[in-house]
Amino acid sequence: MIEILAYLGCLVAIVVICYKVRLASSDQRARGMPHVAGFAVCIAGALGLDAWMTLDVTGPLPAIAGLVSDELKMAALGFLVQFADTVRRDAVRRRVHRLATATAMTLAAVLFFFSGAHQASTDVVTFTPDGVPVFVAYNVVLIVYEVWGLLTFAALIARSARLVPPSLLRTGLRLIIAGALIGVPWTAWQFDDIWIALSQHQNTTTEDGVSAALAASCVLVSAAGATLTAWGPYLSPPVRWLGAQWRYVQLRPLWQAMHAAMPAIALSTVARQQGGVEFALYRHVIEIRDAQLALRGHIHPSVREWAAEAATAARPSRREATIEAATIAAAVLAHDAGVGYPAGDQAPHRVDPSVAAETRWLAQVSRAFARSKAVASVRARMAAELSGVPSTRS
Repeated sequence: MIEILAYLGCLVAIVVICYKVRLASSDQRARGMPHVAGFAVCIAGALGLDAWMTLDVTGPLPAIAGLVSDELKMAALGFLVQFADTVRRDAVRRRVHRLATATAMTLAAVLFFFSGAHQASTDVVTFTPDGVPVFVAYNVVLIVYEVWGLLTFAALIARSARLVPPSLLRTGLRLIIAGALIGVPWTAWQFDDIWIALSQHQNTTTEDGVSAALAASCVLVSAAGATLTAWGPYLSPPVRWLGAQWRYVQLRPLWQAMHAAMPAIALSTVARQQGGVEFALYRHVIEIRDAQLALRGHIHPSVREWAAEAATAARPSRREATIEAATIAAAVLAHDAGVGYPAGDQAPHRVDPSVAAETRWLAQVSRAFARSKAVASVRARMAAELSGVPSTRS
């Protein structure tokens, strides 16, 4: 399972290489694409080397293979930071980051060689007691640099993402940031190498289950974000359909109660069969609003006060929706009883004039209409009120 995770991350990284290199070759404006390709090459090489050591295909690799893997990961981070810097076009900052990467990689290599690491078996590297502090310093350099690189990259991309309007690009940038943040615990997992070195004077060269899972997750999430603008449009229609289906189901309790009281609000069966679920959702919103207009002459003057009193235990974010649901429930009862009241200032809660905003609001009202104890309390109070009022229905 560990090997599968490692090779999965390697495979995804290679796919991203092909995609990004092709994009860079076809779009001369994509100045940062060589850095993305460099990152993909390095991280694919590191994960592939880790998987090769885990599988032990050709026998034990020399201890230096572990150093090469770590150096590739550091280089990958360097490319990531360089990519983020191309967005800001800060030449001084880019030079500082390049210097930091080169210094860390050089220092890590020197410390590794002075630790006297020797490959004892397939997955175990040993060193003398004198080399333990040097190997610990080597791991500290890796951890500090990698955490710094990941957090720097995430901060730079987050700054850019805030300037992008809601879109697939913005979602992709957020996925890339998430991938970078997943990389932080992956890096921090190297503290177990320090503990093993101090307690056993050795180190394992293969990825354990947790490290491999974090590595694969980091690469998968980052690759998804980097390529979202390519495959995202193909995913949008089914996602939009599922969202519309879910919102349609949410509106059903409210719509059914209003339709039962006033069947005339619904379109004909033939008309309702056209346009799919998104059209049906749109019609539900209009029909509910039409029913609310028809019910304005059946709203008891005190019903909003009853609802506000009953909804004191509701969350503040749901209070207004609960009050509107209770008002509708009471008006439906009055309509069924043929009782009317003078129309007052009973306008529905105002929302942004868009189908999305109307749908979100009416979904909250529908949930309260079907489940809220406050709405049930107002409904019972209205029923008691109507039991002593003669019908005005002709």
